[in-house]
Amino acid sequence: MKSLNILIKGIFMGIADLVPGISGGTIALIFGVYNELITSLSKLSFKSVIKLKNNGLIPFWNYINGKFLFLLFSGIILGILFFTYLIDWLIMYYSIYLWAFFSGLVLSSTYMIYKRIKSPDYNLLIYFIFGIIISSILGQLNHNNSYFDYGYTYLFFSAFIAITAMILPGISGAYILILFGTYSEIISLIKNLILIMIEQDFSNAQSVFTELLIFGFGIISGLLIFSKFIKWLLSNYYDKTLTFMIGLMIGGIKKIWPWQENGEMVFPNNHIGDSNILTVIFYFILGGLFLLGLNFLEKNLTDEKEKNFK
Repeated sequence: MKSLNILIKGIFMGIADLVPGISGGTIALIFGVYNELITSLSKLSFKSVIKLKNNGLIPFWNYINGKFLFLLFSGIILGILFFTYLIDWLIMYYSIYLWAFFSGLVLSSTYMIYKRIKSPDYNLLIYFIFGIIISSILGQLNHNNSYFDYGYTYLFFSAFIAITAMILPGISGAYILILFGTYSEIISLIKNLILIMIEQDFSNAQSVFTELLIFGFGIISGLLIFSKFIKWLLSNYYDKTLTFMIGLMIGGIKKIWPWQENGEMVFPNNHIGDSNILTVIFYFILGGLFLLGLNFLEKNLTDEKEKNFK
């Protein structure tokens, strides 16, 4: 039963990782597996490789909490596979409402990250501006392009950075992919992978597998390398790091603006077709309230655990 419980938690984390504005790390916190996840990942190091070489597979597996990691990441993969088709369908037929919902999620995320800053100060403004600048540069890099124009290195790097969502509750990896311009393409690749498995048609399999493997390698590398860097930043520059990330998210909000034409944000009156302003506002508010509700649940569960611990 405990194994099934971990698997189900992983599924919900996988679903969250597909949604810009929701962090898999936040879901891990809500479900009470965040600390175990970070601790287990931190054991994947050169020291653990030495242990594998000297002591064999079983001691190594136990040392890194292998069963937990295997079940959780299996659940994450299942959640991504199950939910990808829905996201792809919504992008295709209800993109305005989907982006409105995502916009609400992202703006709520920035508020929640701001609340985590321990000592708000005007001196932090430079890091906020720097985050906006970096986000704008990323937006220009992928404007009217996809990662195919930049090659596998760009795909690898976007995955490497996006995996910070597994390390930082409140930061969405899917939103980072949107900033890099790789979100829709990754959704499409996962959808094609599912089709290949269902239809057993391998004519396009090599390119799909290659791109997903490179993306997966970027994720693994980020977990092993970037996670330690993020932990160092948070230990030494906590407020500055969070302020920079708020700037990064605010600077990229135009990427998920509901009304767009040819990749450019436009006002509702300039949008081709029905603007549906009231419905868009409804989904925007719904997205914001949904994430605030998750944050409230996370805080209450954390407070309850601290009381029980005391």
